[in-house]
Amino acid sequence: MSKYKSQIKQVPHSKGAALEFIHRFVEENEVKGKTVIDVSAGSGYVANLWHNAGAVVKAFDMYPDIFKSDSLTCQPIDLNQKLPIEANSADYVLLMETIEHIPNQTSLLQELSRILKPNGILIVTKPNNSSLNGRLGNLWVEAERSDMFSSNEASVIGYDDSHIYNGRVYLCTAQRLRTLAGLAGLKLQKVHANQLSISSLISYLFLGIFFHLRSFRTLKRLSRKTSNSIEKEVLAEQHSLNTNQTLLLHKHLCVTFQKKS
Repeated sequence: MSKYKSQIKQVPHSKGAALEFIHRFVEENEVKGKTVIDVSAGSGYVANLWHNAGAVVKAFDMYPDIFKSDSLTCQPIDLNQKLPIEANSADYVLLMETIEHIPNQTSLLQELSRILKPNGILIVTKPNNSSLNGRLGNLWVEAERSDMFSSNEASVIGYDDSHIYNGRVYLCTAQRLRTLAGLAGLKLQKVHANQLSISSLISYLFLGIFFHLRSFRTLKRLSRKTSNSIEKEVLAEQHSLNTNQTLLLHKHLCVTFQKKS
């Protein structure tokens, strides 16, 4: 049992796997004195975690009145608009459980890249519809899991009747996220382990070799069609992501991108 489980259970509208990943990330990286911008701060659990580790935290949220902290304040933000944040000002930007609710993900990632310092890190967490369980769910019912339908026009999520937003209407795959981040000048750094999916593991025992071979053959075929070294590098990165065991087998997607210098 995670040592953070009792704390995490009290956090509204968050995924335990993502919060445990953030706990580990803060413990394993030197964040003291780093400027951290949390653009989806919610109730403030993650922002306070970074603050307590010595980071300089600036918190923003669509509903800043739900934010709770004895040391930090939260400012309003609309992630569908240009962000009121200085360029090249953050060592880390946090986008947790949010991108799947945003219609214009291209513009959002460009804005997050703009406010990062060169070599700064963007941390994104979201439902992992690119796991084997997610891919099979898309096959059966075109949703992130086979036991649910995709979010629809009636799907809303909220803390209460006055704090609501769209459901996961804009859920994207890991490959799409990688590409949109690349267009914004962000390079995939790492897919981080979180919580193993038993159903994905069982599927992998039967189908894993097919996914690896199919992606490898596709990589070779497409690579033969281009002489562009940059395109070959991107294709290799796509293949690596396609066959990444953490991506295929874990319940949540916890990924870091680095801004190109």
